[in-house]
Amino acid sequence: MLQVMGVNCGPNLIEQLKNLKNGVSARVIIFSIILLTGAFISIHWSDVSITGASFLNTVMPTTRSGTSPMKINCNITTCPAHDQVTNKTFGSSAEECPEYFKWIHEDLRPWKDTGITLEMVESADKLAYIRIVVVKGRVYLKKFKWVFQTRDVFNIWGILQLLRLYPGELPDLDIMFECGDMPVIKKSAYKGSEAAKIPPMFHYCGSDSTFDITFPDWSFWGWPELQIKPWENLEKELQEGNYKVKWKERVPYAYWKGNIWTGRVRQDLLKCNVSKKPDSGALIYHVDWQHEEQKKFKNTNLASQCNHRYKIYAEGNAWSVSEKYILACDSMSLLITPHYYDFFTRSLIPTIHYWPVSEKDKCRSITFAVNWGNNHTQEAQEIGKAGSKFLQEELKMKHVYDYMFHLLYRYGKLLKYQPTVPEGAAEMCLESMVCGGRGLEKTYMFDSMVKGPSDSSPCIMPEPFDSATLQAFIERKANLTKQVEKWEVGKSK
Repeated sequence: MLQVMGVNCGPNLIEQLKNLKNGVSARVIIFSIILLTGAFISIHWSDVSITGASFLNTVMPTTRSGTSPMKINCNITTCPAHDQVTNKTFGSSAEECPEYFKWIHEDLRPWKDTGITLEMVESADKLAYIRIVVVKGRVYLKKFKWVFQTRDVFNIWGILQLLRLYPGELPDLDIMFECGDMPVIKKSAYKGSEAAKIPPMFHYCGSDSTFDITFPDWSFWGWPELQIKPWENLEKELQEGNYKVKWKERVPYAYWKGNIWTGRVRQDLLKCNVSKKPDSGALIYHVDWQHEEQKKFKNTNLASQCNHRYKIYAEGNAWSVSEKYILACDSMSLLITPHYYDFFTRSLIPTIHYWPVSEKDKCRSITFAVNWGNNHTQEAQEIGKAGSKFLQEELKMKHVYDYMFHLLYRYGKLLKYQPTVPEGAAEMCLESMVCGGRGLEKTYMFDSMVKGPSDSSPCIMPEPFDSATLQAFIERKANLTKQVEKWEVGKSK
């Protein structure tokens, strides 16, 4: 981050200037910065300590439910000392957590016997983008690298909402977080004596060859750069979009729309377009996001893209945020052989929740899937509805927060040291984030803000997989995929 006269030249530049209390005129500083930086202003949020800063105004968001709006006091200089409710009595929860919560046990298994030391955590600082520390319910952030768009902003916002939902229930935490696309803690680097030194790294996705701990991605609280709303609001719009066109009246083709330049699979997918290969059954559209931004995203509304019978999921550089949006349509989802998973997708079953597409011969595989579905409309509809039902029932925001709770609770109990605020960290709170936000960033924060403590406790965590059950589940998924491959080969002969 460029700095001039000790001021970060980032998106909160004006706020920083207003916050300066060292007796120097803000106008003089602005003039100096213009001369030195050409009025450089980034579009990304910067990590500026709010200690000694003053927020700008009082914000009162409106609410759709008609309840009284929550007041955010911006006329303060530091994060307020909110009371930590340590003796809160939650209503008992008779609800069992969704089965995908079992993967929490698997993600934390590498540290089950050894626990997690400070040395393990800090050994990940060269790969981590940010460090998030929670001490007595207060959240602190230290940034190591520039983060793309507002990924880090909304992940921290999500953790603040979790602490608001279940105040005083989580232990102190010390988390290294990787905000890029690829998981980074490779299993091949931690064999033999190194197996006792695995750094715990939180990330949006994982793979069979890495130890990264999967965590809900930023878009659950909104993606302002692409005007994608918080999940709770968007999921409702996607459900409404499903009712606009009946499945049998939808376009009988497979549909994909996205940036083809993020990943080899997507570049290859363009070869499957019906315009390049007649009767392929695939409609592939490249999106130029800069062009769409100029058009104010009129052509990329997700709720209006449930009008094809089949929707294709193709990984980008790694796992893609788009997977949940594709599955949310009643359209039968065609998943091109995935190499990465997020926190819930490992429990999806081929031919039950989606249709597997071979990465090696994707064009032929997509054509077969479309023809099969058009000749087996009842079965295809059932697969599409099972995928969207999974998201509607098992990926509600309550479950997202409960997943975060159970993962962080168990992670915190593995720490063999008392977390402390690292040097250079800034405290984060509702006030600092909302008052420093602008435009859709602020709007999405209001839309996804938890109104207060939950009336019920988190769902009941399921027991871990036993080795035989886990192996049987993995083999079942593999066998169902192989069955589809056999059908494809038989049809081509």
